Amino acid sequence: MTDGDPAVLPPPRSHRPPRGEPVLRRAVRLLTAFDDDHRHLALGALAARAGLPLSTASRLAAQLVGLGVLDRARDGTFGIGLRLWEIASLAETTVSLRGAVAPLLDDLVAVTRHHVQLVVRDGEEGLVLDRRDGRDPLPVHYHVGGHLPLVPTAAGQVLLAAAPRALVEEMLARGTYGWPTVECPRPAPEEVRAQVAEVRRTDLAVVRRPAAPVVSLGVPVRDRTGQVVAAIGVVLPAEGASVPRLEPVLRAAARAATRAVAAGEKERPPDWSRG
Repeated sequence: MTDGDPAVLPPPRSHRPPRGEPVLRRAVRLLTAFDDDHRHLALGALAARAGLPLSTASRLAAQLVGLGVLDRARDGTFGIGLRLWEIASLAETTVSLRGAVAPLLDDLVAVTRHHVQLVVRDGEEGLVLDRRDGRDPLPVHYHVGGHLPLVPTAAGQVLLAAAPRALVEEMLARGTYGWPTVECPRPAPEEVRAQVAEVRRTDLAVVRRPAAPVVSLGVPVRDRTGQVVAAIGVVLPAEGASVPRLEPVLRAAARAATRAVAAGEKERPPDWSRG
């Protein structure tokens, strides 16, 4: 199971919200029903993907349209509204990080011709900030703004290696790492610890699964203090994949991204309102 394995999917959602679930949480479920392959949804599909009753989805969707967070087309389908994009653009840290690394992602995909991703850690998952498509039609289902599991993905392993050790042990103790399938069973905690230790030692993650059609590589991006703030991942066909050939290119991109992030931090004016 790798970054592009179609079997790595989140657990199915219930079609009825938990009793007493806050309205805000239900609204977020509506918003997260959209992705790259579902940019416009009819009400029934929106309710089903959000796991909400049709009446609840209809009421919340109408309110969100009124607020500009959702748009409704003439054919009745819903889509993400511009107001949500305006709000998201205020997330200074992630926006500046994405802007600093974007030119390097362009260069990396031009050189390797493989799929590339920029990922940050969001709790116990990875959040895709940016991506570029390579020339090969690979099953890479993680879209910009979407989440991916940390353990079964190369970029995720880089972020997990940089996470507090207590978080890693907590995930292992609960068994909440990755989404196991018949083709890709959940690895044992000892295996995960060994993988994380190797990434910490080498600053490189390589995820290669016997039944998967892809191989993924990941490297860290650091800020000027040396802290890992993101990971760059490359996804390529498993057949003919050459890690030794790609490794120096990927490491060079990571160093350049680290310099770009550090330069952006130096140029950013202080926020006196927080003092």
